[in-house]
Amino acid sequence: MRDEELLELFRTDPESGAAALVEQYRYLLWGVCSRRLQDPEDAWECVYEALADFCLQWKRFSPVRGSVKSYLAAIADRRALDLYRKNQSWERARQAAVCNGGAADREGEASLEEWLLEELAEKERTIVWLRCVRRMSYAEIARALHLPYEQTRKCGYRGLKKLRGRLERLAGE
Repeated sequence: MRDEELLELFRTDPESGAAALVEQYRYLLWGVCSRRLQDPEDAWECVYEALADFCLQWKRFSPVRGSVKSYLAAIADRRALDLYRKNQSWERARQAAVCNGGAADREGEASLEEWLLEELAEKERTIVWLRCVRRMSYAEIARALHLPYEQTRKCGYRGLKKLRGRLERLAGE
């Protein structure tokens, strides 16, 4: 579908326009995002955020400045880069925690993982532990815990955000 047809579809039937956009560009955007991100779930998250950004603000797009394809690729790449940087900062903070003696010095026998996870709610702790230590995908965790996928993913991201904050505070000490 050409850009003009897609934009006209957005004007006349936004739901059909969004569906056409997803169908036409999701795999292209996944390729863009997966170049920066190792985790396929992270890449898909960036893809759907980029598509949602376009759908919510399609009127801002100007065909004079480029194609929908290049516009979407730029959004997806920016999203992937932001997530890549967050992941890198998480890893640097984790390494700093380990280099600074980690939790073992603070908690006696407790491991770094146990110390970091102790401030999380039980569900968050379980999901983050399965995600980070056991390297399970959110889909696998959702099946194992009999939870909806979106709830599992959101709970995991909330838990990871709390952990990042705790590690950043630790790295700053």
